[in-house]
Amino acid sequence: MEKKYIHTDDFLFCENFNEYVRENSPKQQKMWDGYFEQFPEVKYSAEIARTIIEGLVSMEDKTSVKEIPDSRLHNQFEETWDKFKGEKSKKVRIQVSKVMWRSIAVAAVLVFALLMYPVLNQLTNRNVTPEYFEVYVPTAKQSQITLPDGTKVWVNSETKIKYSNQFNTKERTIYLAGEAFFDVAKNKELPLQVIANDARIKVTGTQFNVKGYPDEDKVETVLVEGRVELSRVGDMSGRSIALQPGDKAILNLGTNKVGISREDVLDDVAWKDGKTMYRNVVLKDVCKSLSRKYDAEIVLSGDTENLLMHPFTFTIVNETLPLVLDYLCKAAPLMYNVEYIDEDGEKGIEKIKYTISAR
Repeated sequence: MEKKYIHTDDFLFCENFNEYVRENSPKQQKMWDGYFEQFPEVKYSAEIARTIIEGLVSMEDKTSVKEIPDSRLHNQFEETWDKFKGEKSKKVRIQVSKVMWRSIAVAAVLVFALLMYPVLNQLTNRNVTPEYFEVYVPTAKQSQITLPDGTKVWVNSETKIKYSNQFNTKERTIYLAGEAFFDVAKNKELPLQVIANDARIKVTGTQFNVKGYPDEDKVETVLVEGRVELSRVGDMSGRSIALQPGDKAILNLGTNKVGISREDVLDDVAWKDGKTMYRNVVLKDVCKSLSRKYDAEIVLSGDTENLLMHPFTFTIVNETLPLVLDYLCKAAPLMYNVEYIDEDGEKGIEKIKYTISAR
């Protein structure tokens, strides 16, 4: 058995370990008993992770978020943090695995993460080095958060937002990996900066969308209202590009060139209202987006090479993935087959794999 899980973070972000703690299923029990028997030195880190997960799970509430007392969430954090703060970690992360997202209200977890902020300030202001915490939205999920300065952020799937305990005091810097829509609280003295894939977007108060996933070679910035300045991190020349409402800028990270177009930018931000709109999006990018949206494995076979750049235009509201794939196969000479794969590689029902091929 490979030694994959060593530190507390490794166990926190492992879905199988989350399931083991929450449900204690015989399958997971057997697997983890064998793992700890083989690697007894990691049990201490696993126990700390267990404490944190159990603390989060105890917040589970079937009522609406408005009915969850803030004091209860605040006290719950302090109790859980007291058990964890002995760890010599310079980064505090809140990442909720898919297993936990299925049973804990998304809004409640995000409220919990935001209530962390003043407590973390008290705990970390003694240090010279700022500490960071993250909010992560997993595959096939979306959510909304409010930052300490009042900025509202809509967060798309597979997206991580990170900021420091000095946010809104010494700086307003957001590190983004994924896609988010920002409605920025105005503060001319302390401009907000969003850094995504080495792109820097600087604003004082405006509405805009940034898309910069780590596995992509570009960063897209769409300005709905106000004004933003786009530049490259590390560029000491001071050069930046000012965008106007209705502009869509695409920074190619390989060539360092920026392309700007004028179009209906509301299409690009429709995802935050439950719509996913594709306008002349090529097949390979459509499949990558669908994988995030539906939490599905979508594979393009080798014979689709000549169709990778085939453009598609359509809108998704409540359609299922098979229905969307049926459309793709009608709009282009494609077909797909479905395979059910178990997590350990054997055929089963735990994971679905869609393979698209040419016909």
